[in-house]
Amino acid sequence: MDRRLTLFLLFTIVIVLLFWYSSVLQEQFYVVVKIFDAIVLENRSLAIGVFVLAAAVAALISPLTNIPLVPIAVAIWGPSFTTAILLCGWFIGDILAYVIGRYVGRKAVSYFVPEERLERWSSTVKEHTNIITAFFLRLALPAELGYAFGIVRYHAGWYILITVLAELPFAVVATYASEAVLSGDVIKFFWFTAILFLLIFFAFFKIRKK
Repeated sequence: MDRRLTLFLLFTIVIVLLFWYSSVLQEQFYVVVKIFDAIVLENRSLAIGVFVLAAAVAALISPLTNIPLVPIAVAIWGPSFTTAILLCGWFIGDILAYVIGRYVGRKAVSYFVPEERLERWSSTVKEHTNIITAFFLRLALPAELGYAFGIVRYHAGWYILITVLAELPFAVVATYASEAVLSGDVIKFFWFTAILFLLIFFAFFKIRKK
């Protein structure tokens, strides 16, 4: 499994445990929620737009993530609406990555993804054109894999389909696990975390097998 992803999951669990057992962290979190809630009340459309933009940028550039914003969004809008706009933002970022890779080219992509990693991804996608394998690649590897799909000119329709299917479980887990954290539902949180971990592990297993 990707080491960065494993470390991120472990880091998330540590932060969640600290949140549950620290009244100070909880108080500070809800102070932040009140600030954002006031901004949303003033301009709901702008707040949604900024959240979607943050999700799109996170899908384009690997070190960035909008996951810390998800619990705040869940506290304000609830998990269902947050899932929808989170998925929308990620999808926009994924499509932009594909378009940049396909129509701008490798040189432009090298500003976002290290050239060595991009070459490895491009070769992997090109060798495994089967849609099932492509789906597992999209599920297991970072969102910037979209650049590689664009560079090798993978079928746009199939790319859109596997991207939606791959991003959906991540969006659902991110929002409903956040809801579990805020409600203090330990079992629900670790259940969602286990589902995500097993899903990614299974995708990596299928890729290795291929």
